[in-house]
Amino acid sequence: MISPIKSSRIEYDIRTYRNHRKEPVDSSSAKYKVAAGAIAGTILPMLFIAKKQKTNIFKLKYNTKEMLMLSSGAILGGLCTGIITGKKEHRKQKMHEGVFQFLNATIPTLLTASLFSLTTKSKNFNNTPFKALSAITGLIGGMFLASKLANIINDPYDKIPDRKLTLKDSIANIDDAIGILVVTKVPIADKLQVDKALPAVYSLCGYRAGMSN
Repeated sequence: MISPIKSSRIEYDIRTYRNHRKEPVDSSSAKYKVAAGAIAGTILPMLFIAKKQKTNIFKLKYNTKEMLMLSSGAILGGLCTGIITGKKEHRKQKMHEGVFQFLNATIPTLLTASLFSLTTKSKNFNNTPFKALSAITGLIGGMFLASKLANIINDPYDKIPDRKLTLKDSIANIDDAIGILVVTKVPIADKLQVDKALPAVYSLCGYRAGMSN
């Protein structure tokens, strides 16, 4: 248990917003086990996708469906490992964070993909400004929608204070933008091969869920 002084300080530390940990990790080896679980949960969908695409895991093509599979596997892997290896009193919080991470990884992606599809099919909106607007709206709107849904799912009877999506929380989770760049197929993202970072991004989401307390 950390002291009240440290607790007060960490309350406004961006690492707390990012990881949602108010106490030290459950054990010295917990972070390695959770990391391994999140990575394994990421690799398994990659192997499945590679088989479907008849290629290796380093040459995968990611569309919305593949991104959802990857994020789900990573978060489930990290969450299950965290629950198994962590303290019993932290399991509920880990489940809550798992729900939040899953929705935060999927809803912005789905919303952006839908908006982007609408702009490309419209004669009036199929241009760069509207495509950029759809990406920004999908990312920011999706993050707030994910937060709202997570609070409803985790606490349907509103017995505990809602987890608020603050500016710091948004900055801490801005890595969702990588998925948005892939969905919208921005030319520069293709040149920089941003999609190669997706497994690491989703593994991190799984790690956060498994380590939350």
